[in-house]
Amino acid sequence: TKKYGVNLGLTSFFVKAVVGALKAFPAINAEIQGDDIVYKHYYDIGVAVGAAEGLVVPVLRDADRMSFAEIEQQVRYFAKAAEDGTLSLADLKGGTFTITNGGVFGSLLSTPILNPPQVGILGLHAIKDRPVAIGGQVVIRPMMY
Repeated sequence: TKKYGVNLGLTSFFVKAVVGALKAFPAINAEIQGDDIVYKHYYDIGVAVGAAEGLVVPVLRDADRMSFAEIEQQVRYFAKAAEDGTLSLADLKGGTFTITNGGVFGSLLSTPILNPPQVGILGLHAIKDRPVAIGGQVVIRPMMY
């Protein structure tokens, strides 16, 4: 917090994980144009943020080149701009993959809607304590669907 002015949150970890997965599976970082698959060689990740009118999906450009702190700062900027109604059309266009987090609204399960021409979306949900079996014992662990 002292060095970058933001707290490290889960969003940046999920963005970094998504970028790693997209590099490992390039067909997910692609779009369908007619009968062709167009592979993207850049990582513009849409991150859904809440606005008064509902969710909007601004895009982190070249997320693969961003640090954890830069991702958190940009998401915080997008959230404030969404609240203020100052997001531009350019902020919302051209993502190659989307992350949406219904957990901020308390959602445990949902079906995220894919934003064409993207071919993939990651839907996150609320982290809640759940009983799980570990070593023959039922224990409580935080889980996210």
